[in-house]
Amino acid sequence: MTGKQPEIQWYVAREGKQHGPLSDAEMRTFVAQGHLKPTDLIWRQGFADWRPAPAVFPLTGPEPAAQPPPAAGQPAAPREPTYAQPQSAERSFEPDRIRVAKSSPEREGRPLGRILGAALIVLLLAGAGSWYFIYQSDAPGTVPTITAETDRDTDISISETTTAAISPPETPSAAAAPPVAEISPEVVKQNAQKLDVQFQQIGLWGLIKREFPDWYGERLDEAAKLTAENQPQIAITKHMTKALIALRRKYAEQALAASAGKLKNVATAFLANLKHLRERSEGACFGFISKGETSPVVLELMQSPEKGATVHAQAAAIFEAIAEGRKTPTTHEPAVKSDYEALVKQLAKLGWKESDLQIFSNPTALAKQPPRRVCQMVQDWFVAHLAVEDQPAQERLLVETLKPVVSG
Repeated sequence: MTGKQPEIQWYVAREGKQHGPLSDAEMRTFVAQGHLKPTDLIWRQGFADWRPAPAVFPLTGPEPAAQPPPAAGQPAAPREPTYAQPQSAERSFEPDRIRVAKSSPEREGRPLGRILGAALIVLLLAGAGSWYFIYQSDAPGTVPTITAETDRDTDISISETTTAAISPPETPSAAAAPPVAEISPEVVKQNAQKLDVQFQQIGLWGLIKREFPDWYGERLDEAAKLTAENQPQIAITKHMTKALIALRRKYAEQALAASAGKLKNVATAFLANLKHLRERSEGACFGFISKGETSPVVLELMQSPEKGATVHAQAAAIFEAIAEGRKTPTTHEPAVKSDYEALVKQLAKLGWKESDLQIFSNPTALAKQPPRRVCQMVQDWFVAHLAVEDQPAQERLLVETLKPVVSG
């Protein structure tokens, strides 16, 4: 009978200071919440040396600043690749002031608003025999969120008290793994060339290489380094996907400045992808709605030109809109009351009733619905938009609905 495996304890070195230990669950939640920086160094028992954070946990974090010399006895931090800016100031974190707290339903999972958003929240108001929509948000500049069930029961949150002792890790034992060999530029170049051949089999990456050649080259080098460090293929895919999401968000305004035809292409591609994922499983569809392109199923599909065709096509439609919006931007008028009335008529044709609109407009109510119904409602939402016959009205509606699709 074998004894219980010792619990992994992680340490983080940031700006010359050392923090920890963190349990494995705490560390992975810390990473999932986006608090880890690409300039951080990571150590745990079994590592012969401190390792760059992206080599251990591929991530999207802030632009790297100059790394101060680590504390005495610690190895110098290697040069890190460039990463996208964090999404919000809420992701800031002080490693020596953390605690593990039980999650509330509002904090668990990723918001459905990441795809649909709540910039446009539908409220059904009875009066004069007609339905209409108004805007609603929790606070200026914020988006109401809808949460998805996950199996995590802990979350990293900021605390005024320190519960994690700060102490340097012991010197690794003689049985520890050997230090990671320095990666030569020639190895990186060779790996980048091989990865480029693989990526260019997918039309999406051909488009990215053409429109953002410098960005593509930098990300390719980052992926090549991960390959040299023997990171699994799924880790490389996740790294590239997160970088692609950051690029999409950066140029969201340009995407929405594309022509009506390009916007309709984005909505059509989104709907086709949603239907394809539903055919695969309700879980795949719901995972995409709740976690976007980083959901496990979608990441798996992103690796294959054939299986991930609809996922790639949706992303490509957005970047085609970005390309057009950057070169020849179009100014779109805001949606008006009659546009929403036309949308409601299309939803009614799909069987929607007042109760359905109330559920869809209420984040808490929608979060309680089974995945099957959430997927169907999101699908209906886009079907209704594409069915609006008045083209100017459809254009105005699509600009609003696609905001979270391109920026979420």
